[in-house]
Amino acid sequence: MRTRFAIAALIWPMIQAVLFGVGVVALLAAPLSPSELLTAVWWMIAATCAISTPLAWGMAPWLRLRDRPHPQRWSRPGA
Repeated sequence: MRTRFAIAALIWPMIQAVLFGVGVVALLAAPLSPSELLTAVWWMIAATCAISTPLAWGMAPWLRLRDRPHPQRWSRPGA
């Protein structure tokens, strides 16, 4: 479980950044007053944190190196 946690901790900020960027663009496109926008940004931070945590935990096993094919299996014989 340590490896899964380490991989999830590495990809969590990237997932959160992408989700936050998409959310902020959506918020800036919405017709909100500045005070409503400030409140909505804080909710966006909380929502992206809550969504990116299980996403990173679920993606971590896919990114393990041991599950990928060995490079020699893909090389040509005699190369």
